[in-house]
Amino acid sequence: MIVESAKRDHIGNMKGIAEREMSSGKIELVEGNELVYLSGAEMDLKTAPVIRKSLSDFAENGLYGYTVQDQRYNEAVRRWMAKTRSLKLSGEEIVVTTGTISAVNTAIKAFTAPGDGIVLQSPSYYRFDRAIRNQERNVVYNPMICENGNYRIDFDHLAKCCSVPENRMLLICSPHNPTGRIFTRKELEIMTDLAQKNNMIIFCDEIFGEMIMDGYTFHSLLTVSKKGIIVSTSLGKCFNFTGVNQANLLICDQAVRAEFKVQQKKDHIGSIDPFFYNALCAAYTEAGYRWIREVCSLVKRNEELIRRFCAAKMPLIRPVPLQGGFILWMDMRGLGFDEEELQQFMERQANVIGDPGNEYGSCGRGFYRLQIAAQEKTIRQMLEQMKKAYERGGFGK
Repeated sequence: MIVESAKRDHIGNMKGIAEREMSSGKIELVEGNELVYLSGAEMDLKTAPVIRKSLSDFAENGLYGYTVQDQRYNEAVRRWMAKTRSLKLSGEEIVVTTGTISAVNTAIKAFTAPGDGIVLQSPSYYRFDRAIRNQERNVVYNPMICENGNYRIDFDHLAKCCSVPENRMLLICSPHNPTGRIFTRKELEIMTDLAQKNNMIIFCDEIFGEMIMDGYTFHSLLTVSKKGIIVSTSLGKCFNFTGVNQANLLICDQAVRAEFKVQQKKDHIGSIDPFFYNALCAAYTEAGYRWIREVCSLVKRNEELIRRFCAAKMPLIRPVPLQGGFILWMDMRGLGFDEEELQQFMERQANVIGDPGNEYGSCGRGFYRLQIAAQEKTIRQMLEQMKKAYERGGFGK
């Protein structure tokens, strides 16, 4: 078995520290319950065995010096992007950066000015919003439409957003965080066309792009167009490497790449994390790909378990279909709670810790986000505790 649970204790892991604090009295447990901690987009799983073996050998070698983007690194990225995204890249089109959010900050400074607007779909990952505001730019929301449990883009509204001259950048996240939507090729084509007609730079976060559920197809934005586009990829989500602040940008537009690098030099990137270098070269292999498919199978089984359980025993709670990634967006508006009551229900009654939907803006009210890259035993424990809280609240009658 290549998908194994990991321990978070005493390694400085942020989720491990938070879980320990909550289970030590911060959250009073209902009799018979245990704390089920499913917050944050970080799996409960060890990374791929091929990565662990590579890093063990590298650590034993004992030299952790300045590390650069060489031919071996570029070839690993090129092979992987050809396999997972059908992209043919040159080494110069791969730009190493210190994480996706760091790259968003650099792109904002390179291509926009204070007071300009950055357009993004909402509900939106709150770190995008924060990065935009920290750079004294304006967040311009293009709220997605939720119909019959599924999300779609409001293109009429998006067209209006893109037509405003001060709105200089479109920020896309696909697969989308937090809804789990994979934007279709047609949707990406329309978004690209609107942005390019209005001379907007597009930054597309594809860091969940390897984790695609069976039955869905992922299209990299760079298969639609290469003009004015920056795509971000990393090991963070797909290989559970969130603690290493490193990512690869794919920038095929030479003028955009040159301008981005000018700002990147001002920000100072430094060398590549040597552990990231070796992890990437090990991950971007057939063994790494097989591990991801195993994780996707586990996540899909968990999603189906949650969906069946909710339909049978908690019908007022409706999971949004998960197309990509491992975070499940739960529609809990049927319970009729306000935001504080919903958080109390999950944390104090069910003793389940996830991410309240209002963290993702006003479009997230009444929703709750759970990471489900965990063993089935954990998911079943969560569901049983939620069911007890559901019934105690009078919803099971």
